[in-house]
Amino acid sequence: MKVEKSSQDLENEVIYAGLCIHCGSCNAFCPHMDFNKETGEAYVVDECAETIGLCYNACPRSFLPIEEIEQKLFGTKRVDTAVGVYKDIIQVKSKKDDILYDLVKAAFDKGIIEHIVLSEVHSKKTPVAFPVVVDNAKDAKKYIPKSTIENAGPLITGIGKAYLDQKKNVGIIGNPCHLQGLGKILTNDFNTGTRETVSLKIAYACSSGGMDGCKYCTDFSGEFSDISYSPWGAPKGEALLIIRTDLGKKVVDAAIANKSLTVTEKNPDLSEMKKFLNKKRKKNFRTLIGDAIINTKYLQLNLEQLKDLIE
Repeated sequence: MKVEKSSQDLENEVIYAGLCIHCGSCNAFCPHMDFNKETGEAYVVDECAETIGLCYNACPRSFLPIEEIEQKLFGTKRVDTAVGVYKDIIQVKSKKDDILYDLVKAAFDKGIIEHIVLSEVHSKKTPVAFPVVVDNAKDAKKYIPKSTIENAGPLITGIGKAYLDQKKNVGIIGNPCHLQGLGKILTNDFNTGTRETVSLKIAYACSSGGMDGCKYCTDFSGEFSDISYSPWGAPKGEALLIIRTDLGKKVVDAAIANKSLTVTEKNPDLSEMKKFLNKKRKKNFRTLIGDAIINTKYLQLNLEQLKDLIE
């Protein structure tokens, strides 16, 4: 899919409209876009002659055809409107109290990833993080985010950097917005080389966000990932892992097999997680409906998907 709009349209419809989430998707592969190294904000570098802009088509806030992306990524569409497509959900705890690192180390050990895009914190004010591409599990440990706020920033530009450096089997830990942008890049009709670059996608389920654009987001579990990590709805020190793909299952199984992770509940109670996710989704969807019409255009949902948001 390609939409015939360019960087000027992205500027008017997303950046100036206050929808930008500073995820870095627009400038990961487009030379006409960049981000402010102090604030993380996207901006147009120069006039672009392209009528079908990669930046516009990569941005998760220009338009977001959820069913189409799900079909291309997973080969199916969601049954659970709150959580998205998934194969299994389990509750786990870590031997060393670092579940995300256990997943990353298992992925490196199994050769599923050879590099990973993580966040390097630069500021206490969001967006605080800028991408760093790490080549081994040992170096990855210091960059594992402890919150979604620590992960807020243009991380998808790290995928673009990894591609230019000819790296393969690149993983990422991103917030849901990052995975939305990456999902668009992986499934659109532009030949960016991303499909040959990206491997494991881990989402950090988002609590609330910290930027103006966060109030327009309706994905809090990281629906376009291989694994979603959610401390929300689990006891302190534990987390729910939403396993969406065979690749995600392979990583989780490896972390369990090496005894870094222990399954505490095979069939956990999801009521608290869903209560949290739906409360945030409903609040933000009402913001979308109640705001200017330009702010509703990026999100493409059908009536079935809207049912739990508007009832």
